[in-house]
Amino acid sequence: MSAVIAGMFGVHAYTLAAEPFEVSAWIPYWRSVEGSVNIGTRLGSFTEVNPFVYSVRSDGTLKTNSSLSNSEWGILRENAKRLGVRFVPTIMWSDADAIDAILSNPRLRAAHVQAIAREVYAYALDGIDIDYEGKYARTAPYFSQFLKQLYESIGYDKWVMCTIESRTPLDSRYSSSEKIPKDITYSNDFKAIGIYCDRVRIMAYDQMRIDIKLNASNTDPYIPIADTKWVEKVMRLAAEEISPSKLVIGIPTYGYEYDMFPASWDSTKFEYSKLWSFNPTYATNLSASLGRSIVRNSAGELSLVFPASESPEAKPLPNATRVLTWSDGEAIRKKVELAKALGLRGVAIFKIDSGQDAAIWDIAAANKGIGRSMKIPDVALGRATSTPTVENEIPVPERNLGPGSTGEDVRNLQKLLNKLGFTIVATGVGSPGNESAYFGAATYRALIRFQQAKKITPAIGRYGPKTRSLLFLEFR
Repeated sequence: MSAVIAGMFGVHAYTLAAEPFEVSAWIPYWRSVEGSVNIGTRLGSFTEVNPFVYSVRSDGTLKTNSSLSNSEWGILRENAKRLGVRFVPTIMWSDADAIDAILSNPRLRAAHVQAIAREVYAYALDGIDIDYEGKYARTAPYFSQFLKQLYESIGYDKWVMCTIESRTPLDSRYSSSEKIPKDITYSNDFKAIGIYCDRVRIMAYDQMRIDIKLNASNTDPYIPIADTKWVEKVMRLAAEEISPSKLVIGIPTYGYEYDMFPASWDSTKFEYSKLWSFNPTYATNLSASLGRSIVRNSAGELSLVFPASESPEAKPLPNATRVLTWSDGEAIRKKVELAKALGLRGVAIFKIDSGQDAAIWDIAAANKGIGRSMKIPDVALGRATSTPTVENEIPVPERNLGPGSTGEDVRNLQKLLNKLGFTIVATGVGSPGNESAYFGAATYRALIRFQQAKKITPAIGRYGPKTRSLLFLEFR
């Protein structure tokens, strides 16, 4: 699948059926009450919400950081269901040794998959978000196998979401092609992830100094959370192997504070020492107390810069300059516009905890569900492309469907099946041109025929993420 998509990017824009733009948000367990309350009345502005509920023990069993039975998650989950917002908890895991040990062992890997599946079905979750960070490169094939098994276990009627690290193009990390190591390997197999994940959220933040080209073209201080120009590079690279219909830009709402000082190896250059993260209010309060102005920096974020000697700390670093940079509503809006310009599936906000810029609410409300044409332009963002976009007139249904379901999504599913030759009925209600809004026995049988033909297992006549993905491919 992804190999075909990758081959298309190099020559022409990639086009698919018009689909709704998605906006999701993570809520951290360490501020579960604040985040749940904060998003409460605005929940309908989001497509999906991802509470940080789970982590993983070293033996591969799930650990609950903040139980789903807690009142804040219960209320959030109930409201999400009422509003048609996907409720997909996140599993966080960052122990590289444990990840490798569990996923490289077939028996332990299978047990881990079973543990996740049990949790998903026991709580009737819409799916699960896999956020396994800091893996070894040697773990990549085992991680891919894990995702394959998980998708085969729950993907027929549940969402499998994947959250992965950003990958900067090598020519932006090294000064010349000669300096690029010949044996570079990665911990994430983009092609496999693009197959077995319904959405791939790229954590396009914590850029810092990784892009030497952007470092050189900007004057110091330059230590971004996420320069939009860097984010575009990251997403274009990912789109070479992962379908735009699945790609989501992870957008930060926080900032970092640094000390900047002359480099020991070259007094004309600067080094940075990261001190801590913060939410925007911290920076605005500090600005007011110091009488220092906040400015929009070259990365499109907000900055506050002042001599470290003015810091309220007892012992600031001598001769250093204090630099704060953070993501505000305007920086977030720029990333949303980038996602739309590149034809990506949507954006994921990290994080909602009552400390983010309140402008996020209007941004989410204005962009959730808008029509999008899945395309990666061949030219830079902001320039016109002559490649036409061909859109399918029948939208692929977004919600899960089964016997008894009603609505326009059912009618569209019948239209798609009829168009592909898996006819609902030859004449009457459900026949080509006479599709209905009811999912009955005839739709059930036609869907099973489609699933069997496409080797979807199990072929049970229910419409979920796996069938949805194949329909997107059929009508690309």
